[in-house]
Amino acid sequence: MLKLARSPSSLLPLSLLAALSACSDSAADGDQDEADETGETGDTGEELVEPFDEFPGLSAAVEIRIDERGIPHIYGEHDDDVAYASGYQMASDRLFQMDLMRRRALGRQAEVLGPDFVDQDVVSRTFDLKRWGNLNAERLRSEAPDIYNYVISWLAGVNQRIAEVQSGAASLPYGFAEAGFMPETWERDDEFAIAKLLYLGNSNSFDRDLLATILHDNLQDTWAAFELGKPLFDVAIMPDDEIPTGLKPDSGPSSLELARPPRPMDPYSPALIAEAVAKLQHATAHLGKRPFGSNNWAVDGRFTADGRPLIANDPHQPLQSPSMMYAQHLDSASAGKGGTQEVIGFSFAGTMGVQLGHNRHVQWAATTNFGDVTDVWDVRVEGEGVWIGDQFVDWVEREEVIEVAGEESVVLSLHDVPDYGVIVPEQLIPLPVASPGRELLVNWTGFRATAEELCFARMGQASDLDEWEAGVDLMEVAGFNFVGASAEGISYRVNILVPDRDLSGGALPYLVIDGDDAASYWRSYLPAEKLPRSRVESRGWIGTANNDPWGFTFDGDVTNDPFYYGYFYAAGHRAKRLQDELERLTGEGEVSVADMQALQLDTHSVMADLLLPIVLDAADQIGTNPDLADYEGNADLQTLAAVLDGWDRNMDRSSAGALVWHLWLHDMAWETISDDFAFLYTLVFAEEPPYILKIPALALTHGYSTDELLQTSRERIAVEALASAATWLNERYGSVDPEGYSWADMHGTDFQNPFGMELDGGWVPTNGGEDTLNVSSSVFYASSQGEPNERFDSHHGPIFRLVTRFAEDGVPEAVINFPRGNSGEPSSPHWDDTLDDWIEGVYSPLPYRIEDVEAATVSQYRLEP
Repeated sequence: MLKLARSPSSLLPLSLLAALSACSDSAADGDQDEADETGETGDTGEELVEPFDEFPGLSAAVEIRIDERGIPHIYGEHDDDVAYASGYQMASDRLFQMDLMRRRALGRQAEVLGPDFVDQDVVSRTFDLKRWGNLNAERLRSEAPDIYNYVISWLAGVNQRIAEVQSGAASLPYGFAEAGFMPETWERDDEFAIAKLLYLGNSNSFDRDLLATILHDNLQDTWAAFELGKPLFDVAIMPDDEIPTGLKPDSGPSSLELARPPRPMDPYSPALIAEAVAKLQHATAHLGKRPFGSNNWAVDGRFTADGRPLIANDPHQPLQSPSMMYAQHLDSASAGKGGTQEVIGFSFAGTMGVQLGHNRHVQWAATTNFGDVTDVWDVRVEGEGVWIGDQFVDWVEREEVIEVAGEESVVLSLHDVPDYGVIVPEQLIPLPVASPGRELLVNWTGFRATAEELCFARMGQASDLDEWEAGVDLMEVAGFNFVGASAEGISYRVNILVPDRDLSGGALPYLVIDGDDAASYWRSYLPAEKLPRSRVESRGWIGTANNDPWGFTFDGDVTNDPFYYGYFYAAGHRAKRLQDELERLTGEGEVSVADMQALQLDTHSVMADLLLPIVLDAADQIGTNPDLADYEGNADLQTLAAVLDGWDRNMDRSSAGALVWHLWLHDMAWETISDDFAFLYTLVFAEEPPYILKIPALALTHGYSTDELLQTSRERIAVEALASAATWLNERYGSVDPEGYSWADMHGTDFQNPFGMELDGGWVPTNGGEDTLNVSSSVFYASSQGEPNERFDSHHGPIFRLVTRFAEDGVPEAVINFPRGNSGEPSSPHWDDTLDDWIEGVYSPLPYRIEDVEAATVSQYRLEP
């Protein structure tokens, strides 16, 4: 029976508890000596751990302190006790959200939320996340029983809270009664399935491959006119002196050529294609898009005021209500009883441990790496199997039944192709992207037992950068640019299973591949020396912003490089600004925490630096350029040109120039390429604004190998876009006078919840734009006709901002802000209490040392054995 003690008078200060624990160290040491003598330890002197499948119960009391931001600080004597309390506390704060995450992973959303969620359940069942989660669990049980036991203990804590809710001992969290269902007891594999879901969303390119193929097959002239993978700014992650050079000696056809026979658009109408694309986007929405917005960087001590490194991270994720991430502090080490956990930071709600944070020695940070770990083939079907090149492989049929609230169940017949992936069901994309008599086969490197839980656990236990890098090297499928720092140095490290592809037959992995090409199937993975990683000794700083780590895409051709790594990277806006600012700051020296904070909050538009001179030059030509004769005498255009000329190029809420720029930028994009992309234009733009905006920008600056996307002069395009902005401002505000409007009037962040009601977080004006370091991209178009939305809502952004320095004793000291609060209960004081600091960019310390946690504590309780 779990016992809760909540009387503050019954709790000793943590500093006193630590002192008492230290007094018992000699006895503990004696016990260890006896164990060593009797051979009850492994060869390394570490105690042998046997896996258990049922939590044996708390071995000692666990103390939980809640600080002023609702962050729990959990102290116990043993790892498993702390894990149990972590699960219990997370479920106390986030149970409804956790239950929905579990249903997302298992493909059971429609069962309680209705038919709108069937397509998402189809994706989860197709990718069989429950099965692969089970294999992850079994691998962890075999290879790392200590971490397996940690997960089992965490699950027991979750289930203890669920049992209290089911029995009525604890109140039913908001959402369950409103949705009409009760929380279920979690099974062992549920946490592992959620982890698979999260890392599928982080690493897969399935939907992008299909979108690119639809564009390639149906708009062949457009496809031939530009290089989709080419960034706007050529900034690689790796230092210049560490990038491999030289063309691949056996490179095949250029990726600028058509590598697969395109399907004619007929008989598939634009409306049918648009419907299929929209369905695909909806079906994969629960995965979360591989975010084009995350930043992390580190500067070593040679450039800082105190001679020790600085590290920063602002990972961008869907900004939901409540947040996808949960802040917590887990400490089993300071009691001196053999515990290994002393970590604080953020975890994805519904998963155990801390994924991003710091321990007593190392701070680590992450962005999405975009290594290509997913391929789609067009394979021949024959009987009960498919042809993999010239090899026939029998498929394995499985039936999935999706229960649907208020409707008949959906029966899904799926076909797994052992070792090669799964056939994409027609329910997922009704448009036949495959050729007649063929099916789409998708493979993902996560279709195997992988070790993500172990990776994060070992990073959290690291005592130096070498051990931290060894932890990173356990990662296999989640594509992260990890940056780590200790008081001694900094490190950039990636470990991910990227297939070592043979492109000699013309296969392009970012398109659907001809399944008859036997050489295109995966046989091995890139070795460690072809993965991006560096201690950056020569340069002294590292920064990542979802950009190409190697620079292989800079020429738009990925077939002429030493090896293939990936294709769909960010456009380089943030990477350009980050590089410029880090070069400036390190050149000046004595870089400070304040400098790092200012960089995270930076709203400077690098696209304005590139394109604004074109606008102003074109406006100056009105009256002298015959191509602009239609706009002579238009005073509004000169007013807006003056607004842009005087603008500081920052996308700040108070700025009128920011709104004018945003209108011009999207109107320019429409004028430049909407006719080329035809019916796909607004659909693609809605999906990836920061990525797609590079296309008209490159066209306008003659950045492609051809100028075929430009149908008229760039001066006319620039002025037509300015005229469109003037028309919109007059219709909306009655004037183009900049005193009458600002960026805050139109742009903000909308914290949505898929269930809605009181869980919806509402809309707030926020800084940033598509191309700023403090990125805040939004959907511009309301329809396929190009009309702007009533409001430019952002749904993605920094899920937290963190800057960390190192004290003289080497302990990390972090300052943070995060939206919206740490609780998932609308009635909680911690539901939205961190939102204002996040909006205003106010940082405050993340309590880690015992004395700081005590000072920040506002409530506390104990879990007793």
